[in-house]
Amino acid sequence: MKQETSEVLIRLLPKKSREKLEKNKIRIFSPQSIDIPRPSGTAEPPKETSDVTKGIDVEVVQRRALDMPVRMVEGSYETDLAGVVNARMALEAEKEGFDAVVIDCYNEPGATATKEVCTIPVVTSPGASMAVASLLGNKFSIIIALAGAKGKQAGGVGRTTLMDIVKHYGFESKIASIRAIDLAPPAFNPKLVSRQDFDALKKEMLAQAKAAIDEDGAEVIISYAGSEVNEYLKKKLPDVPIMDSHGCTNIMAEVLVRLGLSHSKKAYPKPREIFKYYLRSE
Repeated sequence: MKQETSEVLIRLLPKKSREKLEKNKIRIFSPQSIDIPRPSGTAEPPKETSDVTKGIDVEVVQRRALDMPVRMVEGSYETDLAGVVNARMALEAEKEGFDAVVIDCYNEPGATATKEVCTIPVVTSPGASMAVASLLGNKFSIIIALAGAKGKQAGGVGRTTLMDIVKHYGFESKIASIRAIDLAPPAFNPKLVSRQDFDALKKEMLAQAKAAIDEDGAEVIISYAGSEVNEYLKKKLPDVPIMDSHGCTNIMAEVLVRLGLSHSKKAYPKPREIFKYYLRSE
């Protein structure tokens, strides 16, 4: 689906713009993929992978940091720890010649620090998805992994962080609700759970989406689940846009590069001093 959307975008651009866009690289950070629990006997994931979207030649590079201190990002604790590494890697990416940075995690670890140290566009999953959702309806709901809570219950690991992100981007008046699925992020990966558990997840996502629409007034759903769950939701809820929480992030980065725009240095001024640091375990 991402490839098809990107191909449509490139065909709409004039030739000179296509030639410029085809030279761009977009770098993706995904802290959850560092060392999430894997079935025994599974090979160690590669340090770096590269994927070129068909028809565009925009290179998306996902690189692991060997000193990333967390296995996955849920709450503020992991967000802050991962953030310092993401900011360092982003600055290194800019020096390598990359044209944009994407922080592909809904807690957007290190987003503000990354915007301070970098001059190239920095796009995050919540920033991009909420901006697009606001174009599709008057109110949107986010359905996401928040261990320790269900639905609109208070609490849940990461709820405070997510509420702060909503306020940061100014979407308090647009958000209908944040609904929790009481699971850790790896449980949303069909490769890491049983078919039975994943089917149960699909049903719970549908129940929460229906509640968001019927009880909270949502007209758009931002879903933390992947493509299989989202396609299921689209079939069950054909009148409501179902957005992948990460799906428009790369395309938003492409748009900013295409427009020649980046974040304001009045909002995110460069630090007085840039530190070179690496984390190490005891």
